[in-house]
Amino acid sequence: MLLGAVHMIKIPVTDQDKDRWRDWALPLRIIVGSVFATIVVLTIAQIFFRFVLNSPLVWSEELVRLLVVWMTFIGAAVICWDGRHLSVDVLFVRLPKKLRRALRLFNCAVALGFLSFLVWYSIPIVELSMYVSLGAMDLPEAIYRVPATIGGILMIVFIFLRIFLRWPRPGWTTDNAEKDSVM
Repeated sequence: MLLGAVHMIKIPVTDQDKDRWRDWALPLRIIVGSVFATIVVLTIAQIFFRFVLNSPLVWSEELVRLLVVWMTFIGAAVICWDGRHLSVDVLFVRLPKKLRRALRLFNCAVALGFLSFLVWYSIPIVELSMYVSLGAMDLPEAIYRVPATIGGILMIVFIFLRIFLRWPRPGWTTDNAEKDSVM
């Protein structure tokens, strides 16, 4: 049964198609999954220590909040690679193919502009927050701010990679070409 399922997977034929389908976000997917598992374990431990042992972990809530911030921005970068941002496409799917491609490029341009703004203006905020420390963990507040900068940079990189590696080219015959187009 397993071999039958493996044979159903469509394997790219050319080297160009192999590069096109390489999952550049795989390491980040592993990080996001690991961080999520850590959040779950820490939250369960926090509940156990607080309500069963009546001795709450002082640092766990702060660490969970920090991990959620990191997971959010790293996960957003993965979503940029996948092109799975939440969207309402009732009218979009009814547009002609060329207009949809133009709107996708416009969407990429707007996203890149916003992310460039985010990255550029988050750097001074990170620098200023280096001098403020958090309560229980005694870490600089910048550790809460830097995920926006790093996540923004990763999102910009993945949008460019998506445009140049996954954009359907003329003559590219794949069943999922329309589904896999940029954003």
